[in-house]
Amino acid sequence: MKKSLASKVRSAAVAAVTVLGLGLGAGAAAAQSPMPPIQIPNINVPGIGDINLAPSGDGAKQVVAFGDSFTANAGKSGPRGLEAGQTPIVANCATDMENWPKLAAERSGNRSIGDWSCNGMGGAPVVQLVGYVEAAIMHGDLGPGTEDVVFMYGGMDALMWADVAGEMQIVGGLNPSAYQQELQHVANRIREVAPGAQIHLASYPEYATNDQLCLVNLPGQTIPIPAPGGTQIQEAFRDTIHNAARSIGANFIDVYQATIGHGTCNPDDNQRFVAGFMDPAMGPMTNHPTIRGQHAMADIIAPAL
Repeated sequence: MKKSLASKVRSAAVAAVTVLGLGLGAGAAAAQSPMPPIQIPNINVPGIGDINLAPSGDGAKQVVAFGDSFTANAGKSGPRGLEAGQTPIVANCATDMENWPKLAAERSGNRSIGDWSCNGMGGAPVVQLVGYVEAAIMHGDLGPGTEDVVFMYGGMDALMWADVAGEMQIVGGLNPSAYQQELQHVANRIREVAPGAQIHLASYPEYATNDQLCLVNLPGQTIPIPAPGGTQIQEAFRDTIHNAARSIGANFIDVYQATIGHGTCNPDDNQRFVAGFMDPAMGPMTNHPTIRGQHAMADIIAPAL
């Protein structure tokens, strides 16, 4: 059974690497042996042609980050600068030039950063996460010289939502859960290629405060609306990531706890770290971190690196 699972995950990862930037990303049992490297010197992507996936030659980055849009923060129509995806197969994975991975790497000693975050990461559980990690390895960003690997991951992943339901005692949970097995699989792979790297799992910042949301704000004025259960759900998200970090032997960074009071309803426009649909402090994307929020998350995460 374990051998069959490993074979399926390997096949899925190969498929994922070929489509990461072509639609999927726009938007493993704990005892299993580490997945061997995927040897794909060249692939043919329809509409693009042959792509060489050999390492770029720049060398492994000291910090490598993975995450969804709360990390990438890549508002496609916003005024801010975007860094393109590292390879043509992740062409959709642009990232904000001033998101928390880049800022945290700078604030932890001006270290080199491989930002492999992407809007929508996790929409295809296991396949996408494994594919992104493999792409970072093949590109050469994740390797022996990598010192820290940071994930803010799971908000789009149905496997994580199953754990959140368990945390809220809606359903009974498995131990280890599928979400933990997914992260254990990529952790094994990271430790294989970057044995000196510390793996970190970071929780998400606060969005709702005291079961209230402020989806539409005016300059200097918030407009709270009830969000019953909002606080409990966020705590379950945080606890799910914390449990996963403990399960795979990773460091946990509690961004949620450090940002309580700075969600969508903070009355100070400069102290809202996440915006709703309309906000004078809006960042590149609605319902996502503000520019101040990206800086705040970098300040929280950098000391752990």
